[in-house]
Amino acid sequence: MWSNPYAFSTFSAISELGVTALVLYVIISNLRGGPFRARLLFATLTFEILVNVTYMVNRTLVVAANHPNPLGHWVGVLGAFHGALSLVMLVGLIVISVLAFRAAKRGRSFFREHRGLTYAFIVLWLLSVGSGELLYWAIWHGS
Repeated sequence: MWSNPYAFSTFSAISELGVTALVLYVIISNLRGGPFRARLLFATLTFEILVNVTYMVNRTLVVAANHPNPLGHWVGVLGAFHGALSLVMLVGLIVISVLAFRAAKRGRSFFREHRGLTYAFIVLWLLSVGSGELLYWAIWHGS
């Protein structure tokens, strides 16, 4: 599967939805007063870095270069937007995960205390994931 760009792209697109569900679960449950599930978030973050970031770094150019049909200019623009936003969101997730972990150690809820930042993060995360899913469909299932 890893040597097949379509299979790796499909796996990454599907697993990104799972990563998003877990990230949102940890953040929203803590925002609502539940415990901060650090192990779950850090395991999810590790998977995201090892699998999905590896895909983006190693396969994006391969997919574009080996695609049987020429890709539209808008796909390149969307790819650049998605790549930049995804990098910012990954770094943001790492930062807020560490801050939330440190706050939880002190008996506090980072996400409850920073609601505006939390909601902004969620919206931007969903925009990042949505643009990636759109990119996947445009590359592999577009006409």
